[in-house]
Amino acid sequence: MSTARPLRLKRQEATRLDSQQAIVNPYIKVWVDTSVSHLDGTFDYFVPERLSEQVRPGIRIGVPFAGRDVEALVLERSSTTEVTNLKFISSVISSEVVAPAKLIELIAAVSKRWICNPYDLVRAAIPARVASVEKANSQSALEAPVRVAKSKIGPSVSYLQLQPHEDSLKKLADFALKESLKGSVLIVFPEERELLEISKLLGDKAIILSSALTRTERYANYLAALKTENAIVIGTRSSIFVTPRDLRTLVIYRENSQSHFEVRHPGWNVRDIALMRAESENLNLYFVGYSPSLEMAALIESGGAKYLSRKMRLQVKTFTPQNSELLPERIFTPIRSALKSGPVLFLVPKKGYASALMCKKCKNIAICSCGGKLSRRNQSSPPECVHCSKTYPTWSCSWCNEDKLILLGRGSIRHAEEIGRAFPGFAVINSDADGVAKEISDQKTLVIATSGMAPRYAQGYSAVVLLEGASFFSYSDLRGQERSREALFEAASKVRSGGEVLIAIDSSHPIVASLSTWSPAHMYKRELNELESLNLPPFYRSVFLDVPVKEASAIAEGLKKSLLERRIPDSSRILGPSIRNPETARVLVTASGSDFPRLTEFLTEYIKHRAITKKNPIEVRIDPYSLS
Repeated sequence: MSTARPLRLKRQEATRLDSQQAIVNPYIKVWVDTSVSHLDGTFDYFVPERLSEQVRPGIRIGVPFAGRDVEALVLERSSTTEVTNLKFISSVISSEVVAPAKLIELIAAVSKRWICNPYDLVRAAIPARVASVEKANSQSALEAPVRVAKSKIGPSVSYLQLQPHEDSLKKLADFALKESLKGSVLIVFPEERELLEISKLLGDKAIILSSALTRTERYANYLAALKTENAIVIGTRSSIFVTPRDLRTLVIYRENSQSHFEVRHPGWNVRDIALMRAESENLNLYFVGYSPSLEMAALIESGGAKYLSRKMRLQVKTFTPQNSELLPERIFTPIRSALKSGPVLFLVPKKGYASALMCKKCKNIAICSCGGKLSRRNQSSPPECVHCSKTYPTWSCSWCNEDKLILLGRGSIRHAEEIGRAFPGFAVINSDADGVAKEISDQKTLVIATSGMAPRYAQGYSAVVLLEGASFFSYSDLRGQERSREALFEAASKVRSGGEVLIAIDSSHPIVASLSTWSPAHMYKRELNELESLNLPPFYRSVFLDVPVKEASAIAEGLKKSLLERRIPDSSRILGPSIRNPETARVLVTASGSDFPRLTEFLTEYIKHRAITKKNPIEVRIDPYSLS
């Protein structure tokens, strides 16, 4: 016979109802993690007396908001407020000051420029809390006064061009150690691999901040970066928000890399935030790279940034391809000569084996059922979709049923096969995004690499061969020339002193003169003249509006009407809409740099109005990486 189970009473904590406000400065102003785009302002709350000693600017607290308890960041405490019917805060999540005053000011400025809720930036700037880390940290270090030598001169902005025949990261590490004697140094890298290399050079002197760290390590390092004097903080994209209290020097490595642009909303970028910080915090700002971005080139030409470089000449030879062959006929002799004294680096435009496939009979491009093109990873692998990765072991053309394919476009693996056959007896190393070779030691080696993936060789390559030169400059987007310049300059820098740079390109191409004199200005000045005449970035700023297809035409017409009514600046241009996918269309708006804040204010109010009226949300991206 079964017996009834004993009753269990559910335990529930009663919500504490505070009634006594703090005696001193009972009001606080906070940012609240509302998760709603249009509720992006500040909110006022009461501080209860029981929590008064713990609450101060820069800490995380819990507050009641819209019927639930959410996180908030304390901005300031005061004795007065203009808001009535205030609520008490519910808890102190952590008494650790994670947002110093400088960071609060920075987030406020960035959220206004990129039209976003401040908490979108708080989540990127401040790592998630780990209670065990806080227990091991003392507040006394943060509260202690810090002596920062005040500069009598204003902020300094410089572009430091990396030189050939030198270890760029070793030089940067030495520079950071020297500058750290004056105050803390922050270096932001685009890629994790570069961060790891310089961390080995700096050892225990570096405080690392990157997404590759564990949650505990990242939070501990973040707090250490805030509290340590004369620190060297190195990190990837989000580390641009770190605010060491004695920060004097800010370095952005390879500032034109796409990895410096935030992929998710709101789409901020490291370069522009660095310029904002240099001005507001009076920092020495250095952009370091082989070739500047268009924005940095324009700043250099206008005198807004110093261009630091040395006069240098490289031995550059051109070899014009006659019939689309991989290796022009005359290039074999100098490559064989170079192989006698050391390894040779070949830079190629694409990774993989074949970037596209075509039916041998009807000449139709092979595509997947999802619409993506088919490619091959190597000679023996089956065709594979570049979008969904579906493989086709028994492919046949959907038009003529032919099962034979022609390879279109060479990838780095196919380059390695053909170059290996052209120079038998030499080891071949392939280095691309799918498999990176960090360093080589064998002298008799053929190294085939894609952009940015060339392995290090301590003595320098005896020759650097830039294959399919015209292909590097064939990209249609606005950043195509910029990326190619950087890639070719970086590869050419790895040649040893006295070595040759061999380019498979027409001798009249401006990249030849640029590499010979180690001056990218030969190319970017021409581009800047063209872009200025066309009112395109970097002379005009831009914003994307990704909107529902059914509303796209109406939104574009509404913007044009606003232009006629002068609710947006006269310099504004509305382009589109263009269909991106079955659900989304894109409207592009550009305006001059001086007028752009007015355009931003209009868009801010427009987005809030749509949210309040519960219309479909639209995605806004200010100053995108590319217009295409």
